[in-house]
Amino acid sequence: MRAEIILSIILSFMVLSCDTGEQEIIIAPRDYTGYIIVIFNQEDGKPVKYEGKKRIYEIPSDGVLKTQFNSNDGWSDYPEFYYEVIDPEYKLPSNILTEIETLPMDTIVGFKGATGSIRKNNYDDERVQFAKYYIGTRSDIKRAKEEAEKLDIVKLGE
Repeated sequence: MRAEIILSIILSFMVLSCDTGEQEIIIAPRDYTGYIIVIFNQEDGKPVKYEGKKRIYEIPSDGVLKTQFNSNDGWSDYPEFYYEVIDPEYKLPSNILTEIETLPMDTIVGFKGATGSIRKNNYDDERVQFAKYYIGTRSDIKRAKEEAEKLDIVKLGE
């Protein structure tokens, strides 16, 4: 009993000490499948846009969004994915499972891949911050992940 109370207190501190990120809404072109790369802190990127308190990422047809948003650090709910507009009719199921192998074979879903940063060069500490998302069936997402791994994120951020 005492161990359970101590564990509960420790877990409470861990959860409460986490930074909170903003919720995200990803709007992709109609019938889009593939990778989505969001590159943050881009002066010439799409301006910051919100729906209530949620960030809006309007994805272009090539799947790469340069945005003026700062990176979305911290813990947040899973992003919402839509085709074309924010409307329940166009909402895609989101999959919170972390393994691609557990995604449905025949249903198009939104899937959050990874966030990270890459040094622009070997001479200073300037970094390109990004997030990867995917839309598609399991096989679409597997293929898109392989394609996204070949991208030069630094060049995309120029």
